[in-house]
Amino acid sequence: MICLSQATLPLSDVLRMGLTDGYQWHRQIWDSFPGRPESERDFLFRTDQFDKAFRVLLLSGDVPESTGHLLWQTKTVAESFLKYSHYRFQLKANPTFRRSADGRRLAIFDELQLKEWLDRKAVAGGFRVDPASLVVGAPQTEVFNKNGRRGTHVAVDFQGILQVHDLPIFTESFQHGIGSAKGFGYGLLMLEPVR
Repeated sequence: MICLSQATLPLSDVLRMGLTDGYQWHRQIWDSFPGRPESERDFLFRTDQFDKAFRVLLLSGDVPESTGHLLWQTKTVAESFLKYSHYRFQLKANPTFRRSADGRRLAIFDELQLKEWLDRKAVAGGFRVDPASLVVGAPQTEVFNKNGRRGTHVAVDFQGILQVHDLPIFTESFQHGIGSAKGFGYGLLMLEPVR
């Protein structure tokens, strides 16, 4: 079972709760899956600000429980939803590469390299992106604090049309996300079938 859930929080609540980065959002969302303190994260999420509110989209294997702050509206993703050949997609990702000298993961900023990164992820993910449809957003640096340590990710929004070439692998990519830093709100592949 795959569940797609949505919650909306007013900006004033977001600020009052200290939800200022992807790690804080992750911790807040984790509270929607009680009784699993030792489990690994098995959900993907994305936050977007619209006017004076934040929308949270959540893809998970279990139905999240509403908390005092996150009131989830949930629907099950039908199996037939993933059986189309073409989709409009949107992806907020953290494109990186490993530097060969020391293995350190570094952000990608160059547009051509970002397109190449997405092409590699698409091939590995069972789909291809129509290059004529692809729109690559400007990279945005996002700061987070985890256990008292400061770090950064670079968010890039990709939009376009994709064609599925390997349904089992594509389904796996949809369920488990694309790229790194998925626990910080990256990697959720938003899809709309092209009929």
